[in-house]
Amino acid sequence: GVLTVILLAAALGKELLSRETINVEILRAINMIFTNFSKLHISEAATLCIPHLIGALKAGPEAAQESVLDTLCLLKQSWSTMPIDIAKAQAIIASEAIPVLQMLMKTCPPSFHDRADSLLHCLPGCLTVTIKRGNNLKLTMGSTNAFCRLTIGNGPPRQTK
Repeated sequence: GVLTVILLAAALGKELLSRETINVEILRAINMIFTNFSKLHISEAATLCIPHLIGALKAGPEAAQESVLDTLCLLKQSWSTMPIDIAKAQAIIASEAIPVLQMLMKTCPPSFHDRADSLLHCLPGCLTVTIKRGNNLKLTMGSTNAFCRLTIGNGPPRQTK
């Protein structure tokens, strides 16, 4: 179980470092192990595997990206039931995938959208909004103030300055 995940993660890391093509079978094996042995989700091996999965998400072909999305979503489903420190550690490490997930939302096949969107909504991170053009800015006491109204997820809209 745990040793197998560690060995597969090491093999994946070696491929990523050597710039060889990513072996999709390794990613599928990791996914299959986590699918069949949910108790491994809280293992240190699972947490240590996440950076390698993100590397494959960045550099891998579509089949590799699909397998990584499946695995990350599988781990994400366990976060609510595992010890908070492990869930938080995994989520923070997985948040490194946010830029890649955002790019995938623009370029990936529609079948990826639900999984990528689900991950984007639960990962911790920082939202930066850049206003490229400000029309109809409110003038108050001689100065221009930009107001922005954001709706994030299903929450209520928030107004910010």
